[in-house]
Amino acid sequence: MAPIIDVAEKDFERAKKILELASVNYSLPKTETKIHEIPAEQIADLDRSNWIVVPWKFTDGKYSLDVSPERLAYCPAVEKVGKELGINYKNTSKDSLNRGFVGTNDWFQFLKMNLCLGNSTLSPTQFNDFGRLLLQGMQEKIKVYGVSGKQLDSKFLEDVFYDIFGAKSPWRAEWLDADFKVKDKNLYINYNHVLDANGNLIPKNSEILDKNTLMKDKTPGISLDDYFINNHTNQGLPNKKSKSGDLYYLFPRNDDNSVARFYAGGGRVSLNCSGYPSGRDADLGVRGCLARQK
Repeated sequence: MAPIIDVAEKDFERAKKILELASVNYSLPKTETKIHEIPAEQIADLDRSNWIVVPWKFTDGKYSLDVSPERLAYCPAVEKVGKELGINYKNTSKDSLNRGFVGTNDWFQFLKMNLCLGNSTLSPTQFNDFGRLLLQGMQEKIKVYGVSGKQLDSKFLEDVFYDIFGAKSPWRAEWLDADFKVKDKNLYINYNHVLDANGNLIPKNSEILDKNTLMKDKTPGISLDDYFINNHTNQGLPNKKSKSGDLYYLFPRNDDNSVARFYAGGGRVSLNCSGYPSGRDADLGVRGCLARQK
């Protein structure tokens, strides 16, 4: 039986990092985060002029994406949303390119921030597509464009890629739009969350987790390139055929209290699908995106 770790809620994320570095199996107490009642409409708008386009053809026509090249930082629009929601959004960390970004807020608060800015948060599938686009763009295998229509330089794409996926200091992380719930003895992945009339997060998509999903921890690890290119499910998670590599992977739990996030730093990168939504690390932020579906 995994040991019970008695830590304060605010220290969950730090404790988990230490235990994961030591490859220790562990259990942390289930927690709940109060959902704020907020307006179910956009409050402010962002400057998206430097966002990156994932085109229709890259996703086989499923959707197109405009994606922020950095985690969202404090700005007048974020300030306006925070005041309206009564949430303290501020820059609490810097990424590997020395850009400040907002942290120290939980999964619920960040998904709501994105929605109230007119954005959404990357699902695991969208995150996988974005990572693959950056990888192939920096390798000059494909041309990548910004929302202005200008082709983006491969060095810029490389910088963005390694800020997300590079195993180097400082620690930086981001929430993904996916939580995992049990229903009728099946584990579901919920994503594409929106706000209802009372300001509660509800998923537009709720699916039984793909039976080919890799359901064991790999610490380490799986191949990041293989995860991008070949061995991922249609829900964006590693599959059972994933090749070995350096990407740490924590599989989705059936505890009704797990969400997805990605973090990097300190010689490690990790796709964590067992994180508690109440986590509030200073270096845990979110990235904005805009998805378009036919």
